[in-house]
Amino acid sequence: MALAFAGFDAQPANAHNALVTSVPASATVLAQVPSVWSLTYTKDVPLDSASAELVAANGVRTALPAPTYGVSKKQILFALPPDLNGAITARWRLVGTDGHVLTERVNFTVNVGGGAISADGVTTTSALGMPQTGDTEISDGIMPTEVMTDNAVTSGPVRWGLRAFGYAALLIVGGLLFTELFIAPGVLGASRARETLFASGAVLTAVSLAQTLIFLDDSRDFGAVSSVFHILEAFDTTAGSMYFVRFLTAAVLLAGIVRTKHTALPVLVAPPMMALGVAYLVSLAYTSHSRSMAWPGLGVPADVIHTAAATAWLGGLIVFVLFVIPSLQPAQSFDAFRRYGDVARYAVIAIVVTGAIQTLRLHGSIITLFTQNHGRWLLLKLVLAVLMLKIGDINRRRLLRKIPADDEALAGRVALLRRASITEIINGGLVMLVTAFLVSSSFN
Repeated sequence: MALAFAGFDAQPANAHNALVTSVPASATVLAQVPSVWSLTYTKDVPLDSASAELVAANGVRTALPAPTYGVSKKQILFALPPDLNGAITARWRLVGTDGHVLTERVNFTVNVGGGAISADGVTTTSALGMPQTGDTEISDGIMPTEVMTDNAVTSGPVRWGLRAFGYAALLIVGGLLFTELFIAPGVLGASRARETLFASGAVLTAVSLAQTLIFLDDSRDFGAVSSVFHILEAFDTTAGSMYFVRFLTAAVLLAGIVRTKHTALPVLVAPPMMALGVAYLVSLAYTSHSRSMAWPGLGVPADVIHTAAATAWLGGLIVFVLFVIPSLQPAQSFDAFRRYGDVARYAVIAIVVTGAIQTLRLHGSIITLFTQNHGRWLLLKLVLAVLMLKIGDINRRRLLRKIPADDEALAGRVALLRRASITEIINGGLVMLVTAFLVSSSFN
């Protein structure tokens, strides 16, 4: 990673799309009614993801017609009504390719016949690279300025919480299926494991539905609850369709889990169910920074592999502690732990390689890992992940060395194995929480 970073010039982290110029600009006083509102961004803008509205001084809102492109796909034009007068708040909204919704207000005044002198109507960009256009709200986490109070955008902590619960449920579901396939076949035969699988599948489905509804509220102002009646409109954008696909795959997986109460357990690990799991991971990658930042063609598959490997490693360890150890004899537990370690070794290699790829995608310079918010959080995740790797390595070397033959001593070693694994799981949980914050937040 150090050598790769050294080959890159110093540059900022690859952020979301951002506004560069607005015509009219914020604080402009116009003597004539402008015919269009021109917005220029740092990246290309999909027209179907952009919308805008005007708010008059008396609070009356007017939705603007769909925009058109200007001189390039980075510039969009909104036609303005001809009867504007007085103080106007113009608000644009843009849905990123990863589902993050960016919105900003530009305040200007139309003083027809008042003899006011118009400014040039062009905003400038500060030395820090932040557009000086108005009050910015990034609705998926970090808000550089004030939070807008004139719409019911779901708060950042709620989004972060949903991501965290979704990741936890994914770890349990994936860990149970992984263990059934490779570590301890028959683990799903235990009623407690089946109940946990059902509860985790239900949480996965509920979280996916909630995130889809929040996305529709963000992008269309339907309201989180009312968005249920407009859920098919999620297909109007790539990000929205991925949210819906995630909900649909989670729901079908849950239906398969319910069905196993009346059919054989192998149904859960059949190829169709595995394909649904892959579809879920792909849709998850499409609604993260893997899709919106640099090299998305590499970022999405790397994210799928990264998440699948983390699920096998951490999810498999959680299931081993909760379900495998209590159901096996001490000697059998160590045999299962060896099998887990053999598979987890390849999962760790995949995590390291894909993690390096994602870091290079998001940060072209090692400097930004220390100087920018996203970099510092990512650096924290890297440190926690390395710590987890070290803890796991120490545990395996210590616990698998000279396994005692005495039953009592072996039982004591199993208890030590369980405590050490719990320490590793707690550290992995911290990694998951930081990951949820990184994915659910918009950094510019």
